[in-house]
Amino acid sequence: MVSQTIVLQLPRSVRRRLRRLSLKTRHKVVFRRCQIVLQLAKGERPAAIAAALGCDLSTVYRTRQVFLRVGEASLIPKKSPGRPRRVNAQQERELAQTLAREPRALGKNFSNWTAPNLKVHLHWTVHPVTVWRHMRCLKWRWHRPVPRVASPDRRYRAKARYLRRLRAQARRGQIHLYYADEMDVALLPTLSGRWMRQGQQAEVNTPGQNAKQYVFGAVNYVTGALVWVPWPNKNNVGFRQLLQQVVAQHKHTPVKVVIVLDNFRIHKAKAVQAWLHTHRAQLRLYFLPTYSPRLNPIERVWRHFRRNVTDNFYFGTLPRLMTAVKAFLTELASSPTVILSIIA
Repeated sequence: MVSQTIVLQLPRSVRRRLRRLSLKTRHKVVFRRCQIVLQLAKGERPAAIAAALGCDLSTVYRTRQVFLRVGEASLIPKKSPGRPRRVNAQQERELAQTLAREPRALGKNFSNWTAPNLKVHLHWTVHPVTVWRHMRCLKWRWHRPVPRVASPDRRYRAKARYLRRLRAQARRGQIHLYYADEMDVALLPTLSGRWMRQGQQAEVNTPGQNAKQYVFGAVNYVTGALVWVPWPNKNNVGFRQLLQQVVAQHKHTPVKVVIVLDNFRIHKAKAVQAWLHTHRAQLRLYFLPTYSPRLNPIERVWRHFRRNVTDNFYFGTLPRLMTAVKAFLTELASSPTVILSIIA
C-alpha cells in the first residue's frame, strides 16, 4: 500500500474535543484513533503516523475511512456482544425449581443432584461445567447438611413453652437458670474443615488405642457463667460434683436454681435423687424432651470447644489433652460475654 499525504478537514471545536479525549482516556485504542485523526488533520503522511504510533499502515487508512463515515463515535470501541447465551432465563428458572426439589420426589433413582444428572434431567445440550456455573450464579452451593432430630416426646411443645417461661423468669431475676450437659473428650481428634494448600490434603495423626475423659458443665442462661468439672468416668458421681459447684455459686442467695438437662440415666440415679432431696430448697432439675439437643444452649459451647481444641489436632497423650482442655475452659469461663454470644 502506497502512503500518500491525506489531509482531514476538521473544525476547531472537533480538534479540541479530540485532543481532550486523547489526554483523558486510559484506553490505548481510543488514544491511538484520536492521534491518527489529529495527525492526519495536520497533514502528516500515513506512513509517518503508523511508525510514530507503532501500528500498521492499514490501521491508519481504516481509522480515517470509518471516521469519515461515522464521525467521532467511531473513536470509541464498541463492546463485543460475545457469543449468545446457551442457557436462557427460562431454563435458569427451571434449574432453580429442580434444585429446590429432591431427586426422588421427581422419580429419580438417586438422592443428590449433580451437574451431569441435572443436564440429563433438564435436556440441556451444554457441558456439565456450564450447569455448575449457572448453579453458582443462582447462589446454590455444595455444603454438608445438618441432621434434624425429631423428638418423639408427645409433650415436646408444652415443655418448650415451659422453657420459655423459665427463661423469662431468669431474666427477671426470679430464678438462676442453668443448662447442663456432659461432653466426651477423646484422644482421637475430631475432624472438620481447615485451610489446606491447593492440591494437598492435610493428614491428622490418630492414636493406636483411643482414650477418653469427660467434662460435666453447666452454663448460666442470663449471666454466661460457666461451671465445669473434668471427671474420669461418665457417672452420677461426676454429675453430683457439678451440682455441688452450681449450688456453691449461689449458696448466699435466696433465689432458687433451676438446671435444665437431658434425660440421660445418670441424671436420674438414686444417689442423685437422694442428693436433690437434701437440697430441694435450693435446686431443682427440669428435663428436656427426649432427643431435643437444639433446646440445650450448652451444646453450642461444646461445639465451640471442639472447634478450637480437639478439631484436627492430635495431642499424643491424654494428660496433654486434658491440660489443653482445662486451659481453654478456664479462659472461656473468664469471658462470660463470649459465652453469651455463643449461646444466644
